[in-house]
Amino acid sequence: MKNRLLGIHMIVQNEEHHLPRCLDSLKHISTECFITDTGSSDRTPEIARTYGATVLHACWQDDFAHARNISLPLASTEWVLCLDADEYVTHGLEELLNYLPKVHKSILRLRITIENRYGEGVEESVISQPVRLFRAHQGYRYKGRIHEQLVRSGPSELTQEEAADMNKSETYTDEQSQLIETEPLAPLCLIHDGYLASTIAQEHKPRRNLKLIERELQDDPKQSFHLYNLGVTYCQLGEVEKAIEAFRESLHLTELLAPYRPTLVRDYAKTLVGSERYDEAHAILAVERQRYPSYADLHLLYGETLELQGLEERAYQSYARATDCREGIDRVGHSDGGSTLDASYVTEAGSNSYRAYTAMARLAQKRGFYKESAHLYGLALDSMFTYAPAWAGLADVLQQSGETDENIAETLLSRSRGIGESDHGDLIRGEMPHSYAVTNEDHLVQMIHVLTGCGAYEQALKMLDTDACTVRIHVADQIHWMLCANRVSEALQLAEEHWSVGCVHEVNLLAEHRMDWGLACWANGLRLSEAFLATTLPQEKNVWKVMDRLLDQLSKEPRSMEPASQEQKLIQWGPQAEMVAEKVVQQAVKTGQLTLAEQLHELRAMMMCDHWGTTLTRRRKFASLLYRHGYTMVAANILIQCMTESELDAEGLFWLGETLYAKGHNDQALSLFEQALEREPDMWQARVGAAVCYMRLAMEAIRQELVRSPSSGVLVAQHNALEQRLRTTEGMPWRTLFHAKERRNQLASGTNFPMHDREE
Repeated sequence: MKNRLLGIHMIVQNEEHHLPRCLDSLKHISTECFITDTGSSDRTPEIARTYGATVLHACWQDDFAHARNISLPLASTEWVLCLDADEYVTHGLEELLNYLPKVHKSILRLRITIENRYGEGVEESVISQPVRLFRAHQGYRYKGRIHEQLVRSGPSELTQEEAADMNKSETYTDEQSQLIETEPLAPLCLIHDGYLASTIAQEHKPRRNLKLIERELQDDPKQSFHLYNLGVTYCQLGEVEKAIEAFRESLHLTELLAPYRPTLVRDYAKTLVGSERYDEAHAILAVERQRYPSYADLHLLYGETLELQGLEERAYQSYARATDCREGIDRVGHSDGGSTLDASYVTEAGSNSYRAYTAMARLAQKRGFYKESAHLYGLALDSMFTYAPAWAGLADVLQQSGETDENIAETLLSRSRGIGESDHGDLIRGEMPHSYAVTNEDHLVQMIHVLTGCGAYEQALKMLDTDACTVRIHVADQIHWMLCANRVSEALQLAEEHWSVGCVHEVNLLAEHRMDWGLACWANGLRLSEAFLATTLPQEKNVWKVMDRLLDQLSKEPRSMEPASQEQKLIQWGPQAEMVAEKVVQQAVKTGQLTLAEQLHELRAMMMCDHWGTTLTRRRKFASLLYRHGYTMVAANILIQCMTESELDAEGLFWLGETLYAKGHNDQALSLFEQALEREPDMWQARVGAAVCYMRLAMEAIRQELVRSPSSGVLVAQHNALEQRLRTTEGMPWRTLFHAKERRNQLASGTNFPMHDREE
């Protein structure tokens, strides 16, 4: 027997892929279900009937509200729940059925929690709490061609039955009538994934929505709500400038008390930040975060704009303020079913917890407060165990603080098993537990990827050797990690076993996987195997053969390389060949095979002798590649050699200056930054670098003077003012950002990278 408490109402069109999941999430309760089909050409109506739903057929009139309103007069239940086919219940349905009979008669509408997924990760979602539950036959209907809104009819618009139902209810004064519109949060939670990028691409929803919104705006160009939705739709279509303009106009027209205004501010500011229009975003957020002081997303975005301006202390405070915003739900589904919130904000998952803690941890790490940083990353993981940036950040700060890879691995695994230290600041310490037992294979696989992400390849491979989880790790990843750990013979053996003819098509061999295979052959001092060449793409095979033959010749006669006419005949050096050769060199550097990288770079240059200019130009390009991967000292040595023979470009001068600045040679770094600016006046990183050097030199001069005049208040004040300016300027993102993997490479001295003079 169907209950008369709650009924489900939906509108659908061609939803045969989504509808079963939605109805499956409801089938364990027996309830009335109306599904209005607006012209499906697939099996949607048949599927709906198999679940016992009453299917109503209607012509699609480019009007969502019209379609939604069709089933409402047919409701025989006390409450109506409106759903979409691309939504499904995760939990709270039983609790809802127990909760509804207890709702006071003055409450006519209820909000529910919806997790709107925008990515595949569980943390990639936006949480909203819209009104989806309302009492039947109380004059409610939907209004609006698109992004329809629930409204209540006036007395003259009510049907006879609705008027009778309302007359049965109590009458209220004007003051009491405001209680009728109170919208408590019910204990029902849904997931909506209809706007995942993959789904949008398949279903063309934004184009459909754009058409309907434009029709609404033709009727009234100043509808601020639809201007806001126009901006959202332009964002989905990738037309960012149009989105910004629509958001700007909407914000100008929207009343301060409009319920969607906080979300408009959030989306507008987020779009500006994404477009690197930080000053505009900062100006908006500086005002609006005070208007909505409990909106975590605004504090988080404001912190981003402050951080990008170098105002790291204020940014940290703004991130901390986001963690104080607790009037909403902390996690999806954790709410008090009977509570009434002062404000229900659309908020990105983790804005008041793991995202904010991770941002704070990043700033603490940047300032050298490693213990505090580890503690904050721990708080982020307490809030969202699977949040990848927090795991990566924790491994990164442990490595930067000097922990061994073994200790890093044991710390991560201990935390993944829930036996980490209660005080996360103790994650950085001198002693670690020397035994652990992993009970969850998923956690182990996750930790292996975290370790390789911070460059601890050998430790990750040891875990693979000792734990039976290799089936969960792609063989291509294992081969790549082996190359990075210089376990080249194992990498080659694994590649030959899994990627020989007969199985290569089954493993979907990507270009970078093929490059690792080829590098494994050469790193072992071998020619490319027959199995490798047999699986090489036809358009790339000649390039690989040439590189293979020349590398073999170079290994036998390292000083006798000359461009070979037969090679140039073999290769018509077009964009395809050039791209393959360039990618192979990049992959060699990425895997740490520097000797191979140098040789391949020279061979590539030799084959492109008519395209690449001088030897110095080639060497500068190679130094650039090395620097970006963290081989700063090796790159600096090459750049210095180039500098003694010719002029460097602005990029090379900046990198040399940055290297010297890191070593405390401020005067020499200043000279190089200024030379970089002479060649490229718009290079803002060099300008900031020069400013920082000037301030440090000035502070050093003041300190020397203070030795002679220690009681000079003027000098102390000048020093303090400079120190504050330096802190702000240093906070700007002007320096090349290196993480744990690149920091390891900074220690490489080039001892395994033979440098020798070359003739023009």
